[in-house]
Amino acid sequence: MRAPLCRQILFVLLAGASATPLLAQNAPLSFEGFLDSTVLTNQYIGVTFSNAIILTAGNSLDEFEVPPHAGTNVASDNTGPMTIVFASPVRSFSGYFTYGVPLSIQAFGSSNNAVGSAASPYSDNEAISGVSGSHANELLQVASAAGIYKVVIAGSAQGASFTVDDIALITRCDVNQDTLTNVNDVQAMVNEALGATVGADDLNADGTVNIVDVQTVINAALSLGCAAK
Repeated sequence: MRAPLCRQILFVLLAGASATPLLAQNAPLSFEGFLDSTVLTNQYIGVTFSNAIILTAGNSLDEFEVPPHAGTNVASDNTGPMTIVFASPVRSFSGYFTYGVPLSIQAFGSSNNAVGSAASPYSDNEAISGVSGSHANELLQVASAAGIYKVVIAGSAQGASFTVDDIALITRCDVNQDTLTNVNDVQAMVNEALGATVGADDLNADGTVNIVDVQTVINAALSLGCAAK
């Protein structure tokens, strides 16, 4: 394809993305808008939860001992370790955790191989009864350049041992890695496709950065999911 034509097509795609209200695919999962005791499964595009339930302040959640990081809702482990599976790999996973037992986060790759882990620095960080020096809503993170396909968050084997709020995911479509996928990432991918910057984000693994990769980021910015490989 000739460069001028390629530029015209990329311009049209970028203009369409700019004209459409962009929803942040990587905006933190705040769990707001769900009813108390909602069981989380596939309510978020590209993310599947197991053993997870919504707790709401003033209802199932004791917000004095286990306050939300923001808003009124959190997610909690329900009957066992919480598992989160991603339709496309993410570069990093983080969240704000409050726990009553030691907590571990295990990250797994495409072959179910371990690619990262994190552990709570305290045995209990609840707001009232937590150990000295701890604080509720502690930020924990795992990251892997190889890509994370699944995380398992384990507290008590029976569940009901931690809450998590404002989960942030950095996917491959978040080109500038600011935890938001929006028009800035579309522009960055256009620059790569045009050769204005180094073509480092071959999202479909076809050996080149081109209009297909631009469209992938546009779809993610429109909350259609990040289909990067």
